[in-house]
Amino acid sequence: MRGSHRIPLLSNRFARPASLRYDVAMNRGLRRIALLGSEAPQNVLGLVAFAQFAPRGKLARVRFERERLLVEITSAGAVSLGLFVFLTPRDNAYVPVGAENEAHEYGHSIQSRWLRPLYLPVVGIPSELRVIYAFAHKHLRGRRWGGYYDGFPENWADTLGGVDKALRPRP
Repeated sequence: MRGSHRIPLLSNRFARPASLRYDVAMNRGLRRIALLGSEAPQNVLGLVAFAQFAPRGKLARVRFERERLLVEITSAGAVSLGLFVFLTPRDNAYVPVGAENEAHEYGHSIQSRWLRPLYLPVVGIPSELRVIYAFAHKHLRGRRWGGYYDGFPENWADTLGGVDKALRPRP
């Protein structure tokens, strides 16, 4: 019979069948579990940091975005530790921080995803050394260091996160 093969007007020809949606969800879930394991050192430290911030009332906002738990803190500082991305838009006396900080820390989370267990020695230690230098610079010279984001691994995090440097405060 002619016309019996017509597609109903209200059907969505591009909708995924239920079995395919299930497969996609399973793959996404398995990927998240694999990331938790492959970034285990960072995730353990992130969980410890989260447990430290939460009871002290230092969490302003928590949301899950781009497969990361973005934790906006009320104190100064920022760090990306596996699943946990701690950030603040508040500027401080040592390192220029502004609205671009979320993109910068997200860039570090991409580094973590790529480097996995090597993230802490390859990125974490050099980054922390740059923070220590920024503190020393402020105390010895009386002004904050303007070169914090110019070297490895900070400039790489800016690139990966797509940082709009115009949003960053001046040193």
